[in-house]
Amino acid sequence: MKNWLTEYFYHTQTERRGAWLLAIIALLLFLLPQAYPLFVEPPPSGYQAYADSVRQYLAAEEAAEPEGAKAVLFYFDPNTLPQDSLVLLGLPRKTAQTIVKFRNKVRPFRQPEDLLDIYTLDEADYQRILPYVRIQAPPTEQLASAATEQYSETEAAALLFPFDPNTLSGDSLQLLGIPGRTVRNLLKYREKGGRFYKREDMRKIYGLRTATYERLAPYIQIQDSPPPNTAAAQAPPTESIPPAFTRSVEPAVIDINRAGPEEWQQLRGIGPAYARRICAFRDKLGGFVSVNQVAETYGLPDSTFQRLLPKFRLSPVFRKININTADASDLQAHPYLSWKQANAIVAYRNQHGAFSSVDEVARVRALPADLHRKMRGYWRVE
Repeated sequence: MKNWLTEYFYHTQTERRGAWLLAIIALLLFLLPQAYPLFVEPPPSGYQAYADSVRQYLAAEEAAEPEGAKAVLFYFDPNTLPQDSLVLLGLPRKTAQTIVKFRNKVRPFRQPEDLLDIYTLDEADYQRILPYVRIQAPPTEQLASAATEQYSETEAAALLFPFDPNTLSGDSLQLLGIPGRTVRNLLKYREKGGRFYKREDMRKIYGLRTATYERLAPYIQIQDSPPPNTAAAQAPPTESIPPAFTRSVEPAVIDINRAGPEEWQQLRGIGPAYARRICAFRDKLGGFVSVNQVAETYGLPDSTFQRLLPKFRLSPVFRKININTADASDLQAHPYLSWKQANAIVAYRNQHGAFSSVDEVARVRALPADLHRKMRGYWRVE
């Protein structure tokens, strides 16, 4: 037995040293993963990493945004100039995107003044770039009907939904097919204290065509409000109340799809910032399909939402997406959809043909079941 063990386990001194060396190397390799974090700081993870990446992205965007003083002015045609070149003119990136979408999906610019139809274009920027606008003249046979086509094309692309002209935001007013310059006139009228007490009052807005008013009149729904008391307004006040002690009465209910920022601010706990965020989020969605969506507004405390929940009333959404005609950019503009999901919907439609019903969208594998339930109220099939 001893001879057998000696025969199989006897090694020379060199072989024993080699075995020990291999054992030490194996031990080091085993301990290396446990020792690595002690010498190398791990990368950030979780919410902090996400927040840091968002801050870096916003900082880069802000640094890339050209300032008016650094803008380059040159002659250009707004019907052909790419978006990046529009930004070089000193226009905000959002305005440049709006110009490109307007000329591609609504109508081309036929004269420099048509740029006023871009609602987001600031008056100062318009005056600054106006001398450099050079629009290629359209064919002679189109000149006579240019003014008529301007409104017919805009109204053809418009959406119709019930609205209150006292509260609807400017972006939503343009969705109705109202030209940008007319929207600005309406907003200025409201800012100066003007109010619409009946649908016919919209006729007083300068620039609103009769045909446009007649098209919108059936959809004007003005919330009940007492007419102005002329006699009381002319009578001298009996008592002066300091502005610091005046406060509006909180409404009993609020229509979350029609209320403007001013009405939201009447709710206790909703300031100007929250009111603007809620309205902006609602406009991007196309309206709320559930009162619980108000809680998704960025920064809105859950305690405030739960306390105000009994006051919320829901009306139909004012904008739906035609899933048989919308392209990927239109779909991705909705806050709930990513580029990957929007492209997946378009690819499925191209491969299988038009959707026959809203429920058929659930067959797109890239859309989780919960996302389909959230988006179901925003689809329409035509």
